[in-house]
Amino acid sequence: MGKGKEKSAEMRSRIFATVVYPESAPEDWMERLEQSHVAAMVSPIHDRDTLPTGEVKKAHYHVLWRYAGVKSIAQAQEIVTLIGGAGAVEVVADYRGYSRYLCHLDSPDKAQYEPEDVRCFGGADWAEVALSEAERTDALLDEIEDWIDETGCVSYVALCRYARRQRPDWTRCVRTHTVHLSALIRSAYWELNNSGDRDGGCV
Repeated sequence: MGKGKEKSAEMRSRIFATVVYPESAPEDWMERLEQSHVAAMVSPIHDRDTLPTGEVKKAHYHVLWRYAGVKSIAQAQEIVTLIGGAGAVEVVADYRGYSRYLCHLDSPDKAQYEPEDVRCFGGADWAEVALSEAERTDALLDEIEDWIDETGCVSYVALCRYARRQRPDWTRCVRTHTVHLSALIRSAYWELNNSGDRDGGCV
């Protein structure tokens, strides 16, 4: 028994996780995490998870972090203590899988949480880790199409100009999906002229 505990304490990894309950963590626990300068991700608050009985679980956050080099469990536990995490630190074997779990992306039977509510610190990039290239492209296209709907944009040039000046993260997607977005904008223009519901223009 003692040997097992000793071996566990000496285990080293780069990726760890813990759970934080809002009521038992310091009020500024996210600021503390940010100031630790560790690449970390914090899930949206999980307030709709249920037990097998149907009872709603206590609201909590999942925190996932990754060091530049390997650390011992004892070293990783320092982060847990710093932010008031609950229980022991967890060694994570699958960084991408756990990052997707922050929103339950691969668990349709569980409550689903919005990716945009994931908080990232220390240079961590949830989308880069969690999503495939196709999923990232689809997410960007959804944003762009929502923007076209919301602004009433009917000009591909105006879309390109906006992306270049305001949303450089859209630029590559706009340029590589010209056919799709041009067709969408032409359809929006036709809709504008035939329904009169929109005021045209483009922010």
